[in-house]
Amino acid sequence: MNKSLLYIFFGCLAIAMGFGNNSGEVIPSWAKLGIGVVVIGYGIYLNYFQKVKTNNPQSDRISSTKGTSKKARPSYAYLTVGVLLLSFSNYLNQENEYLLNFWTIAVWTVGLALSMFGLYLFFKERREKKESGNIE
Repeated sequence: MNKSLLYIFFGCLAIAMGFGNNSGEVIPSWAKLGIGVVVIGYGIYLNYFQKVKTNNPQSDRISSTKGTSKKARPSYAYLTVGVLLLSFSNYLNQENEYLLNFWTIAVWTVGLALSMFGLYLFFKERREKKESGNIE
C-alpha cells in the first residue's frame, strides 16, 4: 500500500473515531474530526498532485513483471482473510449482542482493513492487465 492511500485510510479512521460525545475521552471529538480531514487532504495531495520520478525506463518495468506468475493473485488471499475475520467477529461476544468489547472491534477493524487492501490490489491488478493489453 502506498503512502498516500495509507494517509487516506487513517484519516477516515480518525473521522470515524471523532463521532460521538466527549465523555471520558482524552482527545475531544472536534480535534479527531479536524485531524482526519487534514490527513485525508494530505493523502489526496500525495495521490493526485505530487509527481513521482522513476529512474528505471519502461523496458525494465516490463521485464520485472514478466517473472511473476500469472496465476498468483494475492488480492484473493487478502479478500478471503478479511471477509473471514469480518464474519468471525460475530461469534466473539455471545453473552450480550449489544455490548461491543475491545476484541470485537479489533477483529472487525483488521478484517475491514484487509478487505479494503484486497480490493485495492484486485483493482490494481485489473488495471495493469488492461493497460498491458493481455487478453486471457
